[in-house]
Amino acid sequence: MNQVRSDLAPELYRDLLGNNDSLPGIEYKKETRGPLAVETVHIKTEEGEKLAGRPRGEYLTVSTGKLWLDDTALFREKVLRFRDLLRPYLGQGKGCVMIAGLGNRRITADAIGPIATEHLLVTRHLAREKPRIIEHLGLCETCSVTPGVLGETGIESADLLQGAVACVRPRMVVVIDALAAREVERLVTTVQLGTAGICPGSGIGNDRRELSEKTLGVPVLSVGVPTVVDGATLAADAVRRFAGVEQSADEVRDAWRSSGLNFFVTPKETDEICRVMGAFLAYGINLALNPHLSYEDMLSLAG
Repeated sequence: MNQVRSDLAPELYRDLLGNNDSLPGIEYKKETRGPLAVETVHIKTEEGEKLAGRPRGEYLTVSTGKLWLDDTALFREKVLRFRDLLRPYLGQGKGCVMIAGLGNRRITADAIGPIATEHLLVTRHLAREKPRIIEHLGLCETCSVTPGVLGETGIESADLLQGAVACVRPRMVVVIDALAAREVERLVTTVQLGTAGICPGSGIGNDRRELSEKTLGVPVLSVGVPTVVDGATLAADAVRRFAGVEQSADEVRDAWRSSGLNFFVTPKETDEICRVMGAFLAYGINLALNPHLSYEDMLSLAG
């Protein structure tokens, strides 16, 4: 079978499920949190790992809708709901939280991570210089890093992050990255949280070294947004959905890729969409880490 390129756990789960009622070692549930739809795929056993080809952990996939079209009130409500989803994964312990924005700032569809870091409320430097003020305000100690990409730096993101973690010694790392989806409807309308870390570039067949608790030595929460869909998958879906051709999706994908058309597709408004989505991620993280801050106070501090 020609593997569909996707980083999203619910898409993988449905492909594996087929006509079955359940999968051994994997649990799935879907619920609604206000304006957000939430799907949880929990890989619980070694059997589930082998079946899914992913490490054990929770994968929380949040459908946000088209945030860039929301009015101010609805956007605010979605940020607050996203904050509530994040809090159990971030915890409230002492120590610094490091947020890493992965990706290439020069390529918009790969710039979600760096864009998000522009809106983070970072306090580690203040905690070192004015610890009483940070303690009085009840702010979490945070720092951010944007390691760039191998083609720009000549250094693997994993190596740079290992060095930063060894220096800062954070209690956990949050990694923000762009993902690949199978379904066009999920492009930049979805956020996926994962407790098992991340392999940057895996959705487009360009795997880099794993970023996880195993490699960094501290808990890792991945936060990803699908910004691209495989062109071959898009063609297969279009043939099936609009042309009514009863040809297998695998055959269409094989024909597409064998023709040399091996590329990925992103929405035409990607610049504006990723700008809004990056802010959404950062706002949710800021509020989850700093529960004493109101939404309005957070905006005035983080921008």
